[in-house]
Amino acid sequence: MKYRILITLVIITLFSCNEKEKDFDSFEYSFYGTFSTFFSVNFTQNDTIFLREHWNSGGNDEIKFPKSERNYYALLTEKQKQELSSLLNKINFKKIDSEYFENYCDGSAFQIIIKKGNFKKKVLVHSHHIPEELDSLAEWINETKLKLKLTETSKKLEFESAKELFPPPPPPVIK
Repeated sequence: MKYRILITLVIITLFSCNEKEKDFDSFEYSFYGTFSTFFSVNFTQNDTIFLREHWNSGGNDEIKFPKSERNYYALLTEKQKQELSSLLNKINFKKIDSEYFENYCDGSAFQIIIKKGNFKKKVLVHSHHIPEELDSLAEWINETKLKLKLTETSKKLEFESAKELFPPPPPPVIK
């Protein structure tokens, strides 16, 4: 009788443990601000993010940017992880457009690439007219980046979203 109760309790415990569904399998974001910064960030399933500061204006008295052409990692707080999850869950990536583009010079642009299971979505934004949920996500990432305690890493980081955000520079002139 004791074994039956014990086995029943173990089975109930195992089946009552629900693992939270992942928000994404992979998620990266690249941002380009003409007069400020160009960076990419890769969010992992745990609390670690990896960031590449491709270029920046060097900062000013109000904003201290990380050094250009460097790789970093940082840890998100539990609150930041929950905020990110909430923002991602508000966006129906299957229904939003893949591109929001307005033909103007300067300004800013960003690209999101999110993968979950067999689903992959790339969203390129260079427009002032985008869904509020996308705008909120981009704003949150940009603001959170400034609050993170970045630690430089020698880990090689590559970002698909950065490659597609802007074309590479032209080849050198051959004389």
